[in-house]
Amino acid sequence: MRHITTAEMTTPEMSEAESLEVTKIYSISGFLSDGHALIKSRPFRAPHHNASLNALIGGGANAMPGEVSLAHNGVLFLDELAKFPNRTLDALRQPVEDKKVCISRVNGTHTFPSNFMFVTAMNPCPCGYFPGRKCTCTDYEIIKYRNRISGPIMDRIDIQKSVHPVNFFEASKGETKRRTSAELRAVVERARKIQQERYRNEEAVYCNAQMTTSLMQQYCGLDHASLELLKTTCEAFGYSARTIHKLLRLARTSADIDGVPEIRSIDIQKVLRLRDLDKSNSSLLVVKSARMQDQRECQVPVNCNQLMKKRDELHNKELLQTIEHSSRSFEEIMDFLTADDSQE
Repeated sequence: MRHITTAEMTTPEMSEAESLEVTKIYSISGFLSDGHALIKSRPFRAPHHNASLNALIGGGANAMPGEVSLAHNGVLFLDELAKFPNRTLDALRQPVEDKKVCISRVNGTHTFPSNFMFVTAMNPCPCGYFPGRKCTCTDYEIIKYRNRISGPIMDRIDIQKSVHPVNFFEASKGETKRRTSAELRAVVERARKIQQERYRNEEAVYCNAQMTTSLMQQYCGLDHASLELLKTTCEAFGYSARTIHKLLRLARTSADIDGVPEIRSIDIQKVLRLRDLDKSNSSLLVVKSARMQDQRECQVPVNCNQLMKKRDELHNKELLQTIEHSSRSFEEIMDFLTADDSQE
């Protein structure tokens, strides 16, 4: 696989200690370009979706480092995430969370570092056109496609953003001023210096992503309005404690980028907008009956033919929200959905 250098990327420069760590990993893997060069740029690894479990995590008879370790202090990019086997994706839980991977063999146990930025990409639906008019997928098919990614893996992805198609005619005008990579890198390095100064007395903590629970209590205090906003959103979408911690770390980073000492309400609002996949899933036409007699949540997909007839009407977000959070019974909602068909 081709190794991509990152001299022009927006990631901050590596320290001497980080360079030595990466160089050691590439040395034992036999990937140094001339056998003794010091790696100064952050690694970028992008394995194909048919990569084996051992290739991604590490292994073999002599337990060599895998892609998660080769991406240490850099970026691991998985394109077409839904195409990766479930067993391979679930094996990423420990490396992403613990920043290290342990490989046990008969002749011993090997521990390799795996502190990387996990970046992925996938289509929004099987045909790839959702939510555009060219999409031919039913909402049930979309949910089934997205469920290939397990909940624990999605919990470990801090930012989930939808990337909309580029309007060629608008982009060709060149009227919108965009930040260059050099400008973005300067912003990242400035925020990074603030974090390094904050954690200068903490062991093995250099940035907000490495904050422990105790450090979050110290540096991620919220005012009443921000706390209520976070609580309401987390209850609505059922966020886990891990997701809430990630939101707080992101809010702390947002405040650092603006150079303010405390987390503001605008920082909480900003990070809550970074969970596009949660919002997209909640807007799909899957009728939820929250008042079943057994108090269990039930999801019933609407008939495909009926769904296609109602698609244009139910793209209205206010109507979707009304149905989603309605206190009416399951039978009343189904009567509403089939009202026009019965009249015909």
